[in-house]
Order: sequence, then structure tokens, then C-alpha cells
Amino acid sequence: MRVAHFLPQTPLGGDGAALARALRQAGVAKTSNIRVTGPAGMTAVLWLYRHGYEGASYVHPNWAGARGCADVLLIPHSCEPEELAGLLARGHGLRDGGVVIVQAAPSRGDPEMDSVPTVLTAVGCRVEARIAENGREIFIARLAGVGADVKEAA
Repeated sequence: MRVAHFLPQTPLGGDGAALARALRQAGVAKTSNIRVTGPAGMTAVLWLYRHGYEGASYVHPNWAGARGCADVLLIPHSCEPEELAGLLARGHGLRDGGVVIVQAAPSRGDPEMDSVPTVLTAVGCRVEARIAENGREIFIARLAGVGADVKEAA
């Protein structure tokens, strides 16, 4: 038997209003160094540039974890936990206290074993918020570390 998963019509990268709300809730400043990756990444980067986030750049998923000190890693498409784990296993490229914003794919199984928050926690991130709107589930997490007490991604 085949199970069909119904994904939201528009990924976070294509919904500017939702993206703006997520960035605001995460405390992302217009001067932040933002790495954007995934299939909806180019759309999100264009939106970010048009709205004054000049530190935004698209990075190929294989290079998302490259060295650097990004303030934010934005994954604005419906991302499966396994895909997220693969992205973060190669590194995340975030500074201490940096933020991960990820749109989760609809859950298929046990939410404790097969979930985006579980993956984020396993790599040292603390989930700060979960936003559910328009069929999307978005998680905002902060990389714990020396700068983890810094509230706003500068």
C-alpha cells in the first residue's frame, strides 16, 4: 500500500509573509549572515535580498556546513528528519548561539523517533519555537554554546 503525503502548497521560501514572521520570531537582524539551502532556497534568497537582508546567500546542501560563522541556517522547504540529519552531519557552519530555521515535512511515524526536534537536539541545538500555519510546521532552534545566551542573531 502506498501512502501519499500532502505537502503544503507553498514552501516557506515562497511565502514572504510567513518567512518574515519566522525571521522576526527568531530575532534575525537584517545585518545577519544567513545561509539558505535546499530546493526553495533560491526563492528565499531573492525575497531576503529584496527586503534588505544583504547578508543572505544560497549554499548547495553539500556545502551548507562549510566553515564559516553564519548567524542563521535557513532551510525553507519541507525537510524530512533524515534529510536534516544528513545536512547537519556535514556540519552546520553556525557560530555559537546561531539559529536554525527549518520547515519540517509532515510526520510519518513516531514523533519522538522521527522528528526534526530530535535531530536538532542531537546536534546541540535547543528548540526555541514551533510555528504551525498554512499546513507548515516550522522550527526555530539555537545552537547551544558559548554564545547561546545571546538572544538576537546579530
